[in-house]
Amino acid sequence: MELRDFISKSLRKLINEELNTTLSGYFSNIDLNTEDVFQMIDYADSYKNLYPDFNEFNNEYEQDYYFPSREEAYNNVNQTLEFFNSLPDPISIYRTIKVKSLEDIKFDYLGDSWSFNKESAINFARNHAGGNVLLSAKTKFDNVDWKATLKLHYQFSNTFDGYDEDEIKIIDSDQLLDLKVEKI
Repeated sequence: MELRDFISKSLRKLINEELNTTLSGYFSNIDLNTEDVFQMIDYADSYKNLYPDFNEFNNEYEQDYYFPSREEAYNNVNQTLEFFNSLPDPISIYRTIKVKSLEDIKFDYLGDSWSFNKESAINFARNHAGGNVLLSAKTKFDNVDWKATLKLHYQFSNTFDGYDEDEIKIIDSDQLLDLKVEKI
């Protein structure tokens, strides 16, 4: 019986590796591939596996999956990577802040959490942060921490609750271009 289990696991692993290679993509603008994202999606803390048979350990929550199948997981991650990979360079980004007056804005550090979606930034201000000022800027691809951005995407924006943050994690706020400030 042990030999049969070993052979079964070995064959499953070989088939998975071949299938993963076929479904995987590399996205040059952001220098990431599909498997990079699978390693970033935090399944251990939520007790959810990414999809059935993603890993070899079983737990009491083994029926909980982020995706119902391997193919849907790959399609989702590849579509997400393609979206980020196809953003224009520079990327328009938005951030809301809460200040007493426009004179209180600290331009020496504007923060590293921005959104690629203006409406998401404004919704975040209304629903979570109470922001009263919208910062708009542009940033180049090489000023984005793409790994952190993808990890945040799967934590806070790959939801169906209407409160997606659509976050972009920038590296250096001193490299922002065309900064604009407006009250909201």
